[in-house]
Amino acid sequence: MVSARPGQHVLLATIALALGACGPSADGYPTLRGEECRTPCEDAGLDAGELDAGPPDIPDEPLEDWDEEGAGPLTGIFAVEVVIPARAVVDVETRQLYRLRVLQRGEQVRMRVSPCRFSLPAVPSVATLTIPPRLEAILRSISIEDEGPFLTAADPIGATVTTPRATVLLGAALADPARDPLPTRDAPATALDQDEDGQPGVTVAAETVLCRQPEELYLALRASVVMRAEIEALDRFEGTVEPTLEQSVLGVSDRCLNAAATLEIEILDGSRFTALRAGDAIDYDENGNVSCPEIAYFAPTLFGDYWAR
Repeated sequence: MVSARPGQHVLLATIALALGACGPSADGYPTLRGEECRTPCEDAGLDAGELDAGPPDIPDEPLEDWDEEGAGPLTGIFAVEVVIPARAVVDVETRQLYRLRVLQRGEQVRMRVSPCRFSLPAVPSVATLTIPPRLEAILRSISIEDEGPFLTAADPIGATVTTPRATVLLGAALADPARDPLPTRDAPATALDQDEDGQPGVTVAAETVLCRQPEELYLALRASVVMRAEIEALDRFEGTVEPTLEQSVLGVSDRCLNAAATLEIEILDGSRFTALRAGDAIDYDENGNVSCPEIAYFAPTLFGDYWAR
C-alpha cells in the first residue's frame, strides 16, 4: 500500500511505470490476465478521455434543488482544475477536473464537490496511463456535500474560501472509507471489483516501453483534496490544494509491470487549482445545469490544450 502528502515519498505505480527496469524486485504481484486477453482486452479503455470525438453524453441531471432565496454572490457552479506536481526521477504531474456547486449565505456555504475526470501522469514516449470509460463513469457518480463556515467573511471579495475535504475511494469496500486501511495483495478481503470487469479493485490501462503491448494495473485507491483561495473576483479564483493519496496495487495483467508497482516517487509542494464560473456557454444541453460531462467536454477551452489529448 502507498500513501502520499506533499513532500513525502510514495510507492506510486501509476506514475512510475517508465522507470520499472530500475526498481526493486516485485515478483509477488499476482498476474491476473490470462493468455486469452493479449491483443489487448476490450475493456482496457485506451481511448478513454478522447472527449473531443463528438458531443458529450449528458445524463438527465437537473440542477440541485437547493433553496437559493437570499443567496450570496458566490452562489453558482464552478469548473475546477487541480494540478498536482510530483517527481519520479523526472518531473511529472497529475491533473483533475471537478464540478463545484456553491450556495452562499454570508459566511455559511453549502458545497457539493464532484470529480469529473482524472488525467494520470505520463512520461512522453515512455509511458502512458489511462482511466478507462467504465472507471470514469464510476468516478463521476461520486460527490461530497457539506455545509459550514467555509468563507471567512460575508462579502466574498477579499475573503478566503475553503472547500470541505473531498475524498474519493475506488476499488475497496471499507466500513470507514476515510480511515480504514486499503486492501493489499496479501490481505485482499476488502477489495471491490467496482468496475465489474472480473478483476480486483479498479482497472487502469497502461502503455509502456517495458511491455510489448497495452497492459493493466488493478488498484485500490483513496485520494482527497482540500482547496483554499482568496477571492479576488466572483467568476474566477485560484489557490492552493492540500492533496492526499493512498494506493494499493492488487495485481497486474503481466509481469512486465511488477517492478513499476514498487517504485518510489515524491509528491511535491505547489499543488494548485483554478475555479471558473460555469455559465451558459458550457451548458451544452441548455437545461440550466452544467454537469461533469459538459465540464470535461469544454475543458480544453476552459483550461488549455492539456485536456485536448
